[in-house]
Amino acid sequence: MALSQDKKPDPSRTKLSRGSALAAGGAVLLASNVVRQALAFLALIVTARLLTPEDFGVIAYFLVATTLLDMLQRQISMVLIRIEDVSYDHLYTVFTLQIMLGLLGALFFWVSGPFLTLIGLPELIEIIPAISAYALLIAIRNPRFILYERGLRFSMAVAEETINRVIYVAVAIYLAWLWRDYWALIAAVFASFTASILFSYTAAPMLPRLSLSRWRDSLSFSSWAIGSQLCQFLSSRMPLLVIGAVLGLAEAGIFRIGMRVTDLVTKQFFAVLQRVVYPGLADVSRSSGKKKEAFLRLNELLLGMSLPLSVGTALIAEDVVIHGFGEKWADAAPVIWVLAPLAGLVVLQKNVRAASYVDGAMRMLFVRNALLLACVSLFMWIGTQYGFTGGLVAAGLSSLTALIFTLYMARQFGNGGFLEPLTVAWRSFAACGVMALAVFSTDLALRGGLFDASVLIIVLAKIGVGLIVYTLIHGFLWKLAGRPEGFETVILSISKRALSFLKNRKNA
Repeated sequence: MALSQDKKPDPSRTKLSRGSALAAGGAVLLASNVVRQALAFLALIVTARLLTPEDFGVIAYFLVATTLLDMLQRQISMVLIRIEDVSYDHLYTVFTLQIMLGLLGALFFWVSGPFLTLIGLPELIEIIPAISAYALLIAIRNPRFILYERGLRFSMAVAEETINRVIYVAVAIYLAWLWRDYWALIAAVFASFTASILFSYTAAPMLPRLSLSRWRDSLSFSSWAIGSQLCQFLSSRMPLLVIGAVLGLAEAGIFRIGMRVTDLVTKQFFAVLQRVVYPGLADVSRSSGKKKEAFLRLNELLLGMSLPLSVGTALIAEDVVIHGFGEKWADAAPVIWVLAPLAGLVVLQKNVRAASYVDGAMRMLFVRNALLLACVSLFMWIGTQYGFTGGLVAAGLSSLTALIFTLYMARQFGNGGFLEPLTVAWRSFAACGVMALAVFSTDLALRGGLFDASVLIIVLAKIGVGLIVYTLIHGFLWKLAGRPEGFETVILSISKRALSFLKNRKNA
């Protein structure tokens, strides 16, 4: 594709309404994410049976490094969603900044060997070249591809992430069976991300050039965004990092399994909504200015979906871990009991982050995340002095602190008080409480002698009962409250708009 300075480089032009595109985008992303997370869970089960806790401890540190690099690179390109008019000069500047950040990242990790030895983790020195190579690979990602998100067209993102997941799962399972060590998962990461890069340049052709002509537009936003996200990322990973450094790689591997299961059904499952929330809020801000109303509605929507998933995951954690991953991972179940319910609440910080991006309030977000990082570091240092249990308690306290900080900052973007982001979803909390009682009762009935059921039947029955009870109680409370505008009407509206969108696409 020939590049022109006077032609807008947006591959996502569409005649569809904003509402239809946003609703359809959210529905498509969520639906496809169910498939991708199912594949990720399958890969986790298989590789956990083939590898050891020590292997997962090493890969946990590798994934912390690569996820950090991915997050920092994405913060640079996020400016393309916020600014009014995107030109090719903006694309070239973002690409150049990505290259510069990639080189710095590769150098930083390349010289980190002595530090790893100092903190008692010399086993990680072997993976330093792989991390540095990944820093260079991720630097050449296509900045033009994010314009699909700017235009509220998420089908390309779905395709790219699905390709990434399928390749990762296939390569990880095959090489783990063949090699029986952590290098299988590292190779799978490289294979999947290489495929993602190739797809992005195919879907949004661009001939990269080096330029810093728009560096002011980019860095004025990206510098605070990067600092903010860096602090938030480190605070979320600090429990794992400290547990590994103080207690050992095996304990880090066990914590990683519990945290990964929690993330799959909470943070990772709803991470795709961040790709809808930020462009959606930015579009609402440009078109109608109703940011506060949209912010509260999104809080209610996220909690309505995340609460049953997070609490439900905790309720079936022990059976899933012991019979899915194996007895050697039994200590990962308490990790899920503590982290999963809190993760269902902390998911609200995605909305706060998106609202901060739209308002340009990056300095305030940075301060919030820096304070949180300091608190988490202190909690984990104290907690790990009392072993794995102490570290787990500290991790739970860290999540609770993150929620408190999120609620405090959310006051700027809502209409009410400190607890407003939670109270807007009161029907979801009530329905989730009844659901938990029903699931507990089901477990006692099936395991307490009334029936002689297998573990698989017990787990499936608990999931089915939880889904039915949560839906019925939610609907009953909604009707009892007079069918107000809220989570239920949003779900109905999204379903109708998504169907209409897909029908229009089919007939186009």
